[in-house]
Amino acid sequence: MASLKLSLAAKTDVGRKRDNNEDSIGADADLGLLIVADGMGGHQAGEVASQIAVDVVLKNLRSMAQSERPSLPEGSDPALALKTNQLAFCVRMANQVIFEAAHKFPKDSGMGTTLTSLLLDGDHYAVAHVGDSRAYVVREGAMQQISDDHSLVMEQVRKGLISLEQAEKSNMQNILIRALGVESKVQVDVAEHPAMDGDVVLLCSDGLNKMVSDEGILKAVLEQKEPLAICNRLIEMSNRNGGVDNVSVAVGQVQRTSSLQAVRNFFFGLKAR
Repeated sequence: MASLKLSLAAKTDVGRKRDNNEDSIGADADLGLLIVADGMGGHQAGEVASQIAVDVVLKNLRSMAQSERPSLPEGSDPALALKTNQLAFCVRMANQVIFEAAHKFPKDSGMGTTLTSLLLDGDHYAVAHVGDSRAYVVREGAMQQISDDHSLVMEQVRKGLISLEQAEKSNMQNILIRALGVESKVQVDVAEHPAMDGDVVLLCSDGLNKMVSDEGILKAVLEQKEPLAICNRLIEMSNRNGGVDNVSVAVGQVQRTSSLQAVRNFFFGLKAR
């Protein structure tokens, strides 16, 4: 019997115009998890918020994965899988931790962050998302965005008030209608998407997609075969095109692994210790 696994890489870069990096990234091959968070707030509070978000999701998902009696967390959707509900719960928990920290420490007041997370669970992806960082799936030479931008201009596009071309030229692109840590509760977009052998999944902060077109992103993914090489190429492209913002990229390559191969990997991993 075969199963799908993710080969992962994630990188972040300050860019060419900013003094500090407010993005944070997370990746866990054992969980099949990728995370990108893009913080906001003065006096370096943005980088605090984004790092809290990544840390909370990673820590709690790892703890849940080790539980001998996993159960649906509070606020679960019975129509979704256990791990999808766990991922969404961890994102909501991150929102609460950031919100409370912002009120406890005056220097961090007003901080918040986007967070886009993707977890490979068997034959599907679980996605939990807030903000305008993005998640893409590349399959058979085509790329599809599987997250919605929670920005003012994209909300106007969805309502038919402005065109996509107008949104891309708007000076209000950075205004978010949803982010972690801004309010005590947050609506998290949660979805499941089918996974296939050979897929490449890509998460990024807006420092990438504002500097590199979707066509350019797809071209880099198709030309670079390894996740780390894809990350490096896309960050290079963003910086070459101006690098006006921090840029973060997390990439997972889906591979089918047989049960026999998994046993061999485990055995030889033990021998190598």
